[in-house]
Formats: sequence, C-alpha cells, structure tokens
Amino acid sequence: MSYLNEVSGGDISIKKEIIEMFFSQMQTTSALLKENLSSGDYQKLSEVAHSAKSTLRVMGAEDLAKKMEILQYTAAQKESTENYPVLVNYFLANIPLVCQELESEISSSPMSSSSSFSS
Repeated sequence: MSYLNEVSGGDISIKKEIIEMFFSQMQTTSALLKENLSSGDYQKLSEVAHSAKSTLRVMGAEDLAKKMEILQYTAAQKESTENYPVLVNYFLANIPLVCQELESEISSSPMSSSSSFSS
C-alpha cells in the first residue's frame, strides 16, 4: 500500500481508481493464465506471468509475485511443466484475497460495484 499512498498522495479517490484498474487487470490475467495453460502456449503463459509479477510487486503482493516469477522463468524454458497448473491455481485461489485486502485498506469509502473480483 505504500506505493498507492505515494502515487495517490493519500487521495482515496485516486487509490480507488488504481485498485479498480488492478482488479480489472487481474481478471484479464486470470483468464489469460487459464487460456494459455489449457492451450499449452507456454511462451504466452510466461509473458502473462511476467506482466502479473510486475503488477503484483507494485501492489505489494510479493508472495504471488514470486509464484509468477517461477512460472515466468520455467514456462519460458518449458521446464517443470507439471508445476504450471499448481502455480496457476495458486494464483487463481489467492488473487481474490489480495483484492479483498486492497479493498479493505480503503473501506472507509465504498468501492464502486464494478470492483468486485471473481476468477
């Protein structure tokens, strides 16, 4: 959240906007991870994991970022393919929790209805 405080200057409406963009991006990321895992496109899987890793780090979700980093590098090399479903499922199970945590951080003002996250 320190990143959010820094870029928003503490302005709750800017924080909400950033978090809503994050929610939207993570919904897209979830769909792309599932799609590329299912199709066996490991290069694209690696690229999606790379993008997610960076965004998650910025938002303070280091544990998920580390999992995405592992997926990024192993998928790029097509190594340990048996671990890809585990890493994707970990992301899918935990990203709603990250979103809930971010939302609770600014719960002093209600988020718009478009902010709810479902993978």
